[in-house]
Amino acid sequence: MSALPALLAILALAWGVFAWFRPRRAVLLFPLFLPVYVLRAKYFGLPTTLLEMLWAATLLAALIRLKSAPWHLARERLKAWFPPLILWCSASAIGVAIAPDQIAALGLWRAYFLEPVLFFILLVGVLQDETDRAWIIRCLILDACLVAIWCVVQFLTGYGIPHPWDTASLLTRRATGPFPYPNAVSLFVAPIAALCAGLLVKSKVESRKSKVYDPIFHIPYSIFTSWLGFLSATLAALLAKSVGGFLGILSATFLALMVRAKTRFYAVAALILAVIVILAVPRIRAPVVSTLSFKHWSGKVRLIMWGETWNMLKDRPLFGAGLGAYPAVFKPYHQATFIEIFQYPHNIVLNLWSELGLLGIAAFIWLAVVWLKTARRAGLVFALPLVAILVQGLVDVPYFKNDLAIMFWIFAALAISSSKQQVARIQKP
Repeated sequence: MSALPALLAILALAWGVFAWFRPRRAVLLFPLFLPVYVLRAKYFGLPTTLLEMLWAATLLAALIRLKSAPWHLARERLKAWFPPLILWCSASAIGVAIAPDQIAALGLWRAYFLEPVLFFILLVGVLQDETDRAWIIRCLILDACLVAIWCVVQFLTGYGIPHPWDTASLLTRRATGPFPYPNAVSLFVAPIAALCAGLLVKSKVESRKSKVYDPIFHIPYSIFTSWLGFLSATLAALLAKSVGGFLGILSATFLALMVRAKTRFYAVAALILAVIVILAVPRIRAPVVSTLSFKHWSGKVRLIMWGETWNMLKDRPLFGAGLGAYPAVFKPYHQATFIEIFQYPHNIVLNLWSELGLLGIAAFIWLAVVWLKTARRAGLVFALPLVAILVQGLVDVPYFKNDLAIMFWIFAALAISSSKQQVARIQKP
């Protein structure tokens, strides 16, 4: 019998003890454990992950020790968010109801909707000031650093990389970090790099004007840690060789530089220089054009998959396939049998449509609009992770994964807490 279930239970119990005595700190440190969803076990025949166990311990401790204070505070802060949240949850419930395998759909609903949304509401109620946000951001940056170190070791040694990405040549080898496939690396680190890019631009302005110092490390606000996070996340995405993730980071960085007048010139100059180099150097132009025109193998696969998914959705336009039902419902429409059937169609619109129907797309757009309006009050820094998510989502699956679903709502909570609308604080136990 495997010892893993017992080990995970011990770890969750130890975290539960810490969360009991330091419930607020446990909530703020929880993002550090996002990658541990890869550790899975079964208890009494029911599957779960270490991330889910730690989430349960954190939520239980917060409910008992903090009582109703954070929930009342969240209710005040989330007035503009509740309508799209209700629509989002309604779409997910319909997705479960129409799924062919409702038991499996319920498991996905728990991991992608119930747990992330509850943690989002709790986090909104707990986040109070710059120091609280600093703890969350440092946890995400530490995640990116650890993933980057893992990727570097993997890439140089080839150890621990699953097939078919474990090639002997460094030119084709792709790091996967603690995750099962390379794109999972970029999906995880790209929004973190985007946030760090925004913080770097913001930090330059604040350190010059008011000499604001980081509340934890006591250096000019976020400069060191933001550089560390940005470089680590970008390196990890490069070693995973994810074009979508790298474009997401570039897009968010460009927008971060465009927000400030003093950095706008550098952003435009860099863009012009990049275009000139691409057009002037054939060895660079050829792969760039091939990639952006979807002439590479991965691009051709996506075009075929999107076309066949569209054929499926034309027959199920309102509700899609149902939560977790895409592979089963898609199978009769799959004509290109030389391509495997993926879990999702690798496009954010098609992903949402197939899983949650048109109602899910409407809810996501509404949430994105509210997010952007909220982040605008903080100088759009906390909108940049959403930009990276949307850009990479054009060719990938940036939400339907245990860690990504919770991370999505963590970034949304940071945007809310950083806005200029402040309400009553809760007592820190």
